[in-house]
Amino acid sequence: MPRRQERKKKKYLGNRTHGAGNMKNRRGKGSKGGRGRAGLHKHKRFQQIKREGTAGPKGFVSPTRSVFENVSIERLARQAAAGKWPQEGGAYNIVLGRRVKVLGGGKIGFKANVTAGGFSESAKKKIEEAGGTAKTVM
Repeated sequence: MPRRQERKKKKYLGNRTHGAGNMKNRRGKGSKGGRGRAGLHKHKRFQQIKREGTAGPKGFVSPTRSVFENVSIERLARQAAAGKWPQEGGAYNIVLGRRVKVLGGGKIGFKANVTAGGFSESAKKKIEEAGGTAKTVM
């Protein structure tokens, strides 16, 4: 704690009002000065500085922005080995959401019919080389 505050604390020990005068002072909204965030550039400047990082959301976010969850081929292979995806006719049927993009990291050693929101070029190539299909859902 800075030295000045230590002295201040010591100064007010045993003092009921801490320099506020009468007990009724500093009690209501009249002593606060304005409603809400009024005066943050004037008499409430130090309050604004204290909560600088928590002043609320800033900027613009497009309501039509699409955020994809990324899934690697290696992860799909591990899930298939664990029995998460059904197998029909020697091929795994992997159905992912439309906000999921399959990336080409890892190897796929089996035939899989993958349905997802998007594929990277390398992922599509690896799936088709293994004898499967990559279907994009909109």
